[in-house]
Parts: sequence; structure tokens; C-alpha cells
Amino acid sequence: MNGFGSQPSYSPPVNAPVQQPAYSPQPPAQPAFPQQAREEFPLQSRTSWTSPEGREMPPRPAWLSSERTEIQSPQPAVPQLPDDTLQASRDRLTSRWFALKGVFSGNTPQAEAAPLPPTSRAPVLAVFSLAGGVGKTSLVATLGRALSARGERVLLVDTAAFGLLPFFFGARDQRPGVLRTFTPPGVSGDAPIQMLTVDPDTLGPENAPQETLTQEIARNGRAASRIIVDLATASGATTRRILRVSPTVLVPVIPDMSSVVSVSSIDSFFQRNISPSGQPVMPFYILNQFDPSLPLHLDVREVLREQLGDRLLPFVLRRTPAVSEALAEGMTVVDYAPNSTVAEDFGSLGVWVKSLAAPATNGFRGVRWSER
Repeated sequence: MNGFGSQPSYSPPVNAPVQQPAYSPQPPAQPAFPQQAREEFPLQSRTSWTSPEGREMPPRPAWLSSERTEIQSPQPAVPQLPDDTLQASRDRLTSRWFALKGVFSGNTPQAEAAPLPPTSRAPVLAVFSLAGGVGKTSLVATLGRALSARGERVLLVDTAAFGLLPFFFGARDQRPGVLRTFTPPGVSGDAPIQMLTVDPDTLGPENAPQETLTQEIARNGRAASRIIVDLATASGATTRRILRVSPTVLVPVIPDMSSVVSVSSIDSFFQRNISPSGQPVMPFYILNQFDPSLPLHLDVREVLREQLGDRLLPFVLRRTPAVSEALAEGMTVVDYAPNSTVAEDFGSLGVWVKSLAAPATNGFRGVRWSER
């Protein structure tokens, strides 16, 4: 006790727990996020991560996954190749790209010959006859002119060294072995016609490994849409050479008794000489110089229909003196008498030819131009 009064002394028990002042943790302050921004960017569009006790965490990339505990060993550094120089880079580029050779070397590259396309690139039509006087050459010339009017670039091949085929296009001479180009007069949009006359005496042996005639046709017909061959009359050797390119064979016949008799002989010839595919060639036939006013012509047509069936074309080439007059004027009947009935017939023949095989596309892909 002292002068200020006695106060009881207090000593806490030795084992009494020490009470800590009550503490209520405050939730962490939310970052300021204006209400307008909350509306413009809803919660699901945000990419912030949250704890597992709160909102669901978005999927994590596999390379951030906590389950992956292995440590990737550092990859060894790739040593720089000793030839990774400017010159080496140029060598790699020029070995891949043709045009870059001249840029780096300063030299003009040598012109390269265009590769020969396969023979079958342009479809081939071979016109055959067993006897003369059936209008075979005039059919070849006029059909080529009709296809030219439809935009086809046609190559006509004459296998008679001194035939009349060039004279249908205004020529005044015969030039065997020379590729000639005939263009239509004026501002016509028709395609030009090319012509090659081959002398059969220069072809060499028929059984040679490298056949000269087909090579000449392939070399000169690279830009042609279609090739039409005027086979020499009754020339079995030339016909067998042409069969190597698997052509379509068309035989013009006139409505008389000799044509009726010759059909079986023509079929027998092509059955003996098969195509490279191993199948016999079945030629098509067309009646030429047909006059529907003559009973004999009508009867011959019926007989041929029974013999040939669908191999006799359903239309004819009607007889008219305009075909001979056109040749005398140095042109085909398509130019001499464009509105005549026979010109319409050749138009039908052109449509039939196109239905058998579409023309080859002009131009080359993958071939560079060169400065000659």
C-alpha cells in the first residue's frame, strides 16, 4: 500500500494464453474500373488470371502448365556454315532461278531450244482414198479452211510431193519440205493455215526406228491446234507411217458402184494395219459430190448405210461446180461461195471433227522465250 491507495496486483497465470487483439482482414482493394469500361469489356473478354478459389481460370498453354516438371535441356547452337557467304548465297539462288544467272554474272544466257511436245498433242485426222477422183484433196483444203474460220490453227500435211493442195490457198508453186503459212485476206479474224508438203521418196525405210514422217509432223505442228493429213492415193506405206500417231481416218467416197465395191477392201486394209494401241482402225466414210435429185445417189447411200452403219456420216457433201471454180480462182469454196449449200456442208463436217476431238490449246507452258 502507498499513499495513493492500495491497488491489487495482478499477475497472469503462467500457462494462460496470450490473447491477440481482434483483427479483421480487409479484402484487397479492387482496381479502379469504370462502369462504362465494365460494360464495354465484360468479364469474359478479359484475359487476367484469377486464383483457383475464385473464378474459373482460362485454359493455359501446354508449355505453361504446372504439371510439366521436366526441364528442357538447352539446344546446342547451330554452327554457321563456313560457306554461308554472299557468293554462296548467289550460287544457291542462281542454281534455282534461271533469270538470276544473268543478273549476277552479267552474261546473256544461251537460248534453249523449245522441247518437242508429244505427237498426240494436236489431234490428227488422216484423209484416205483407194482411188482418185473422189475429191480427197479438195476435202482436206476446204475442211482446213472451215476450221480456220472457227479459230483453229490447222496444219495441213500433203504426202504427195506435187499435189494440188497449195493451190487452194493462192499458191503458184509447190515447195516440198518447206513449212508455209497462208493468212486470210483483209482484216479477217480467221486463224492462219500452215502447210507442209512431204516428198515420200525422202522418207527412208518404213521400218526405221526413228520414223521420218511422224518426226517432221511433230516438229512442224508444235503450234497447231489440229493436223489434217492428205494421204497419197492408195499409198499403203505412207498410211502405215501415219497410223503410228493414232489418227482418225476419214474416207470420202462418191455415190457410184466403184465406191460400194471398194468399201470392203478399205476396211480390210485398216484391219490388217493396227494402231499402236493394238486395236484395228475403223475408218469413217462421207459421201462426196452427192446429188439428192439422182435416184442412183439415193440408192448408193442406202446401201452404204447398211454396210457401214454409224461409220457413214449422217450428212453429205453436195455436188456443185463451185468447188472446181474455186480451185481455178486459187481458193476454197468457203471463200469463193460462202453462202452455198456445200459451204454449209463443210461447216457441218467441221462441227463433227470438233466433236470427235477438241483442238489442242495454242501456246506453250514452261518454255522460256529467247532472243534470237
